[in-house]
Amino acid sequence: MAIYRADKAVMTFGTEAAQGGIPEGASVVGDGTGSALIDMATSGLPAGSRSITISNISSITAGEFIQIGPEVSGSGVFRNAEIRRVEHVEGTTKLHLDAPTAFFHPDDTTITVVQSTTETYSDKFMTFIPGVYESIDVPDPEMNIEPKYLLGTSSNRNFYRAYKSSQSYSGGVGSFTLLNGWPLRFPIGKVTTIAKANSSPLTSKTRLATGGAKKGDYYITVVSDTDIDTAGDLIAIDHADSPVSTSTCEVRRVVSAASDVIRLNYPLQFDHDAAGSGTTQVQLITEGTGIHYQHDIWETSDLDTVSWNILLRDSGDTADNDIIRRYYGGMIGGASISASEEGMLNMSWDSIPFLGMNHNQADHTGVSEEYQADQGMPGFSLIQTIDDTDISDTSTVSLKDRAYPSTNPYFFSEGTISMFGETFARVSDFNISIDNSVESRYYLNAKHGKLNRGPSEHREGARSYNMSATLALPDSIDADATSSNITLFKELLLEGDYGTNVAPNHKGFDISLTFTRGKIAGTTLGASDSITITIPTDGTASGKTDQGAFITSATHNIGGSGILSVDVNMFFRNMKIQIKDSAPLYP
Repeated sequence: MAIYRADKAVMTFGTEAAQGGIPEGASVVGDGTGSALIDMATSGLPAGSRSITISNISSITAGEFIQIGPEVSGSGVFRNAEIRRVEHVEGTTKLHLDAPTAFFHPDDTTITVVQSTTETYSDKFMTFIPGVYESIDVPDPEMNIEPKYLLGTSSNRNFYRAYKSSQSYSGGVGSFTLLNGWPLRFPIGKVTTIAKANSSPLTSKTRLATGGAKKGDYYITVVSDTDIDTAGDLIAIDHADSPVSTSTCEVRRVVSAASDVIRLNYPLQFDHDAAGSGTTQVQLITEGTGIHYQHDIWETSDLDTVSWNILLRDSGDTADNDIIRRYYGGMIGGASISASEEGMLNMSWDSIPFLGMNHNQADHTGVSEEYQADQGMPGFSLIQTIDDTDISDTSTVSLKDRAYPSTNPYFFSEGTISMFGETFARVSDFNISIDNSVESRYYLNAKHGKLNRGPSEHREGARSYNMSATLALPDSIDADATSSNITLFKELLLEGDYGTNVAPNHKGFDISLTFTRGKIAGTTLGASDSITITIPTDGTASGKTDQGAFITSATHNIGGSGILSVDVNMFFRNMKIQIKDSAPLYP
């Protein structure tokens, strides 16, 4: 008899354009009978909306599924499309949805009642893996069911009724091995990506057409497609030779192009200006030997959220028995980056609160027909299957940049660390922790559905970075007490103050960690790959807003045998991460 096994589970993620907006397209569907148009004036329907004002509600009822998009009425132009379930119909013009929308939809976008969705590679955006993971804390709902006591002679001190109250969703991924930098940016901020080579890899160029492009769009319209019209082409959007924290550089692959409309293999991470109102360029990337991609991770105040897809398939590989769960609105509240001697560079997503979930479990035989009317179980949704073939099939243009990484991990032995401007060769381990103090907020608002009593939103609090490391003491000749050599003990005593106890002298110190990946023999993989963590952001501790790291403890204990080592604890204000590798697409 087939069973469900942990080693058959597949966990993947994708980036949301707005909190809770599950990133999945819906190009091909089975139509129903009712249809309507979005009626949102000229502003359209933004990503993250839980309700829609429409023109004709008579043919749509609660419990039905609707396809939002892909056509703007009468235009013949197809755009972003998605499926949502109608949880409640308000009056004659308003629909309340089971989950926030994932994409922007213009005014007069078509809405159609649908019965099914068709598996389409280019619609599957939740196909990234964080790394080599071995366990997952799944954010299934925790139900707050409250017993209430009513005064009465027959209660016998027992509660009168149990009533359903709030729900919470919290998960995480324990220590996983980094194969690239995909998961690094989510507890920190945004990532910009540019193509680099010995000579310029950018050739043909054009601009975005009037209207520009919004975060989450996977269709863009250009002034002229020039030579950017072939499936498989890589394009650079808003390229900058030297990105800064305000840059919006990103790289995407062309899935299809027609009449100056380009379909991308992954939704945009940024809003981009239109031609005439900004400088957004779309340029063709010439792929070839010697090219690599630079990904800069910058701190932002607002963090992007993620959706998870978790697939359970039985040991008999029977797809009809799949259990699929979708968790949306996940914000990385706590994370850590670590490595130790004889090991690999690891990361963990320690705490992730989510807004809610949906799934593919349609019916329950023990539930009344009235309760299950229309579309069955609470949280049931029309969703596509994402399994390991959707990650490993690099022959598919829309998926090739989201495949299982084929590179080596980053080994501890390939790393270097410098502190106070000195390179430390005797670091045996380190751990950087990031805490975003995320709060889940429950507001009085109109949410409907039995599985929609989770948080209304997540809000980031004060961010804090802490670092611990074990350092072996240097050779005695380098720690001469009578010299001016920089030592760990001296830095502990100085407390980051190199003059008076005011900025810029009270500035802390800078730290740089670099991991360089070894090349895989017989290939170009890993030839120029590296991850560099710079503390503070600009690399130099200069005081004021550029303060670096401060040591809080570095006790030089004496005991045991062999080389004496020191456990160091410190904190710092900010940091930046830069990755160089062969992956053009970062989520």
